Amino acid sequence: MDYSDTERIVDESLEFPATHTAVIEQIGAIEITSPSGNSVTIQETLDPVEEESYLTADALYTSIIGNLDETFIGRKYYDDRGGIAIGTEIRDESTVSF
Repeated sequence: MDYSDTERIVDESLEFPATHTAVIEQIGAIEITSPSGNSVTIQETLDPVEEESYLTADALYTSIIGNLDETFIGRKYYDDRGGIAIGTEIRDESTVSF
């Protein structure tokens, strides 16, 4: 499944509150695919989490996305706001806007 589908799957697949064991049994085998093509299962993502239960779908979703590695970020340090790239010098201060 695409990373963007994670929240919908969590919402539709479980009833809350849900125990960690129930989450792993019901959706643990589902793979989440990063933009770069790498995959990880929900179980692998939640293995380091020490929660016994999740009160809401949002709490579970936050735990899942909070434990995904940097391949799910996309382009690191990308800024589509047109700012100055990290590590570059400002040469002409007249072009800087605040």
